[in-house]
Amino acid sequence: MAVMRAAARGSWRTRASATLPIVALALACESGTSATDEGETDGHETGEVDTDAAGPEDAPAGCELETPGPRPRLVRLTHAQYDSTVRDLLPGVDMWPSSQFIADPLHGGFDNNAAALSVTSRLARDYRRAAEEVAARAVERPHTLRAYAACLEAAGDPLELSEAAGESCARELIAAIGRRVYRRPLSDAQRQAYLERYRAGAGLYEDGAPFAQGVRLVLETMLQSPRFLYRVELSDDVAAGGDAIALDGYELATRLSYLLWNSTPDDALLDAAEAGALADAAGVEAEARRLLADPRAAGPVADFHAQWLRWSRYDDLAKDPALYPEFAALDGDALREETRRFIEHVVFELEEGYPTLMTAPLSFVDARLAAIYGVDRGAEDPAAFVRVSLDPGARAGLLTQIGFLAAHAYPDGSSPIHRGVFVHEQLLCNELPPPPDNASLELPPASSALETTRERVEAHTAAPQCAGCHGLINPAGFAFEHLDGIGRYRAREGEAPIDSAAALPVDGALLEFDDHVELAHQLADLEQARRCYLRNWFRYAYAREPAEADQCTLEALHARAELDDYGVQELLVALTQTRTFRFRAPDGSSP
Repeated sequence: MAVMRAAARGSWRTRASATLPIVALALACESGTSATDEGETDGHETGEVDTDAAGPEDAPAGCELETPGPRPRLVRLTHAQYDSTVRDLLPGVDMWPSSQFIADPLHGGFDNNAAALSVTSRLARDYRRAAEEVAARAVERPHTLRAYAACLEAAGDPLELSEAAGESCARELIAAIGRRVYRRPLSDAQRQAYLERYRAGAGLYEDGAPFAQGVRLVLETMLQSPRFLYRVELSDDVAAGGDAIALDGYELATRLSYLLWNSTPDDALLDAAEAGALADAAGVEAEARRLLADPRAAGPVADFHAQWLRWSRYDDLAKDPALYPEFAALDGDALREETRRFIEHVVFELEEGYPTLMTAPLSFVDARLAAIYGVDRGAEDPAAFVRVSLDPGARAGLLTQIGFLAAHAYPDGSSPIHRGVFVHEQLLCNELPPPPDNASLELPPASSALETTRERVEAHTAAPQCAGCHGLINPAGFAFEHLDGIGRYRAREGEAPIDSAAALPVDGALLEFDDHVELAHQLADLEQARRCYLRNWFRYAYAREPAEADQCTLEALHARAELDDYGVQELLVALTQTRTFRFRAPDGSSP
């Protein structure tokens, strides 16, 4: 078999800049005119898009037209999206209502799969309680509402308006805040219905002026509306070819904001939708780049990597205090903060992506983490997270950080099996069967014959019924044996030298490496790993599993990502340029 080996270690990589504009990409799957020939639309009031818009002519061989895969037309907000939307709608209402909700279900490794998100009777009760609490907090802080109505700016005490002035102001407030809540302008009927709710609110509560009580009931009602709780896609304009339905400008604005901010569109994005500026791929790209330049874009990037890397496992890690005394002071928050800062630095400050995430020998540490890495962070505040350079012979990106290593290890040692399974499932997108029902999960005890963890794992998994899977799992896990149960670097285990060299079968070839650093560098370059990273971003960005119809989209996205050496920001922009993003399947059903 062919043998693939990493190039000699050197300075960690830098990303080559793309030379092609994003709009000239990999809409590759769309046929017809180029992006510069796309038609304009006069749908300024309705947010219409051009249903005949097509992409560049350089489609992949055998792929003439990208067909959007199916997903529901009503997509419930995730709890993270609910919280960020409330905070953006009502700045100053410092609440995280979803902390009391039942957890969102995981599907395909992510909690935002559209087909899996529903509203149970319990969640409906949670939404009602949260709406009441948020609305009460908002009217206690009237400055949170002033941005929506000039009448509130002019009022001395905006919540003590007279009856006549209050109703006039309520009309203005309902139209302005309703546009943000519904993510499109309210209809006349909707505005009137909310005005009736405002009138019904006066005297409903035990305290507060009539205007405040009316606004409170309006907010309670809006925050329980399906138009708020769901991302609604009801457009029915069939595109040329009849295989897809074009999203209108407001629906595209919503897809953009929840992909890049995990929150509701701002006024500028809604204005762009109203003006028809999202009618073609170039307009979508321009807004995508604007959103990515906002600090809020760091949230979804962190959320994606948190779920991909399974940060939830960083909580309540139990380690043997006799073996790992320095770990006792750590908690899940510190482990996540290190990785979050590292990702944000790579993606938004260095403007790089997957290869650098996998290979960069640097991190952000407080005094507790610095002690485990064995680095000097200077005289900074012990609680502050400081950027440090790490030994490139011992550290390379995400898989050599303390959180990942400690979470994929036993309380009293490392775990090649846990680490190897992660590499296969999360980095290579391989499906591994569960262990046999009668499989023992306990390694044999250390002895003179089985001195190291590697020797114990090899003996434990040598049986024929185990060897098939563990012939894949073990080599990737053995690469990390220089890093112990909390991620400290070690040259020996007890008195025995560490053996971390292995050969991993990948797509009919062997990936050979001497240790975890070589493995990380090879995974950074490996096409299967890059495609897996893209596939996970597809799941997260489009809120569903890829369908057979999506193969063209994936191929086009991979080709575009390679132009930029898998830079994350450019990949996110590319995800907004596909026909799958800008259109929906005709039936709107889930796969």
